Amino acid sequence: QATIMDNWLKIRLDTIMPNLLQRENIDMWIIACREYNEDPVIMSLLPATSMSARRRTILVFAKNTNGTVNYLTLSRYGYGDLYEPVWNPEEEDQHACLARIIQERDPQTIGINTSTTFAFGDGLSHTEYALIADAIGEPYRSRLTSADRLCVGWLERRIPDELTAYARLVEIGHSIIAQA
Repeated sequence: QATIMDNWLKIRLDTIMPNLLQRENIDMWIIACREYNEDPVIMSLLPATSMSARRRTILVFAKNTNGTVNYLTLSRYGYGDLYEPVWNPEEEDQHACLARIIQERDPQTIGINTSTTFAFGDGLSHTEYALIADAIGEPYRSRLTSADRLCVGWLERRIPDELTAYARLVEIGHSIIAQA
């Protein structure tokens, strides 16, 4: 199952994510959360065998000028081939790394998971926000914007292989319910 799910995630990242970033006019999307206080969208972005965020997990989706997206992780633990690890804890602080990545790429809009409307787009804790805002400083702090519609768009979209599998999964679920 994990192999199938990770393959689906890779396809989703390559086909859905660039369109959502473009649609929402977001150049960079940052998802930051801690173990036991996960953002509602994080588990849909991690490999299937990930049980939770680890320590502090920071994922960065950076849109390139050609429309492709770089998938970066600033985390102690790798996420296979899905995300490029860009943080070395022996060389720099995690938030200093985030500031460096932002400065190198100079995004005009930086999406973060805050929302007054959608709970699934409001997963950034106050502490994580404060740490990010302090680390990146100006002018980048003023470029932070809600990524709530991006979150909902990511969660609601499915690739054809997922849609095909869901019909069978619903059958299995109904069978289990009937038996119970």
